[in-house]
Amino acid sequence: MTLGRSAEIVLDTLLPSGADPRLDRGYTDVDFAAAYRDFATSAPAEIRTAFRISLVTATWVAPLLIGRVPPLGRHPRDVRERALQAMASSRWIAFRQLVTLLKVVVSFAYGADEQVRQRIGHAERASS
Repeated sequence: MTLGRSAEIVLDTLLPSGADPRLDRGYTDVDFAAAYRDFATSAPAEIRTAFRISLVTATWVAPLLIGRVPPLGRHPRDVRERALQAMASSRWIAFRQLVTLLKVVVSFAYGADEQVRQRIGHAERASS
């Protein structure tokens, strides 16, 4: 139940470290492996399958949408971001839905991180 390097590149592109000075943590800074294990054991099979399809599509199709050769990981961050943005704004709804699923799963992992929760004040409210 681990993700390969190409999947990690997709997720890191969606949630890079240091993108926002207030929330400087990114995919590589949070324990995504633990969140993914939980997702892989509790999410319905259809959602798990769709997540895998979204990673493959982002890796192999997204670069084609901007005229680049796949896989996504062969390109610098700015090109990867443009490719994922092209997929997210595609006229084909399936591509848009796949990107949304990627964002949802990575967001759940991000929101589960204790340091992120403290930074946004969620941990404080929960203890009040």
